[in-house]
Amino acid sequence: MQALLLGAEPADGDSLGWTTAVGNRPWIEHLILHAREQGVRDFVVAIGRQDGPEIRKLLGEGDKLGVRIAYLTGWEPLGTAGTVKLAEPLLKDRLIVMHANVVHALRLDDLMSYHEDRFALATLCLKQSGRDSPYGVASVGPDGRVVALREEASNQIAPTNLTNAGVYMLSKSALSRIPEGRSVSLEKELFPLLIGNGSGVVGYIPKGYCRIAATPESYAQIHWDLLDRKLPLSISGTEMNEKGIWIGKDAKIGKGVLLVPPVAIGDYARIGDKAIVGPYSVIGSYCHIGEGSRISRSVLPARFVVGESSRLNGCVLSSGPPIAEASLWREQIIDNKLEVRH
Repeated sequence: MQALLLGAEPADGDSLGWTTAVGNRPWIEHLILHAREQGVRDFVVAIGRQDGPEIRKLLGEGDKLGVRIAYLTGWEPLGTAGTVKLAEPLLKDRLIVMHANVVHALRLDDLMSYHEDRFALATLCLKQSGRDSPYGVASVGPDGRVVALREEASNQIAPTNLTNAGVYMLSKSALSRIPEGRSVSLEKELFPLLIGNGSGVVGYIPKGYCRIAATPESYAQIHWDLLDRKLPLSISGTEMNEKGIWIGKDAKIGKGVLLVPPVAIGDYARIGDKAIVGPYSVIGSYCHIGEGSRISRSVLPARFVVGESSRLNGCVLSSGPPIAEASLWREQIIDNKLEVRH
């Protein structure tokens, strides 16, 4: 099997990116390792100008992860389908397409079997969900074929309330329907086109965890699910006596610190004396938590600095402030609020 990984486009705003940490490990590493276990050895990673150098440095050619990785660059104006078309020379007869902001632990081998058994051009993973998906809402006929894919849900359009999960299996022949030289969307143009002319688009409801991380709340929920073991991905660090407390490499825990499970402390983090961390908190690598601080239901990125006696509750931060701004946290009290800081 082969996988094409589509990074977030510039208009996606706060959507999860491939290098965003999930459980103190870049999401793209989690996904590649999960896919490798199911026989995926070849990856094509579509990267933008901003995140390209970081992803290349992180993954290289894939040797350390036991896979082969090719990169596709300069794709931003082309949309999701246009990017797939641009990657056509690198692609095999069948490929799995995944968006960066879809965190999942799906059985990709089952998806491929389902696709092949039905001789489909495209197979869309669908979720039974009460919330809209940025990738549309599907109506499925009794034979499993998708009969409509629309942006907004309504009782008339999608009585089963099946949302598009953003994970697809494509036969390469479907790419012949994608026009060249302009921006084209998989979800808004290619799939509706294939559905309209009866070209074999089927829906598949997979087993396993799947959540779209497009808001601070959804990013936080992914971490709560990870800490609760509902999301079966590894958490960086060593779990202490199976108590739901993970401590990273060379992390320093001060005197009188109380770690309230579930909680994860990243590599080389420093937790000051008498601090209380948890429950439901993930402290990034190299973070410095000041003495006497209280942190709960929060996700802090790598190298974040929290001043002494700070109180953080319900904070989801995408990246830390410069060290010069760290003193601002000394007196700041943040309660019952989700925030994203860039």
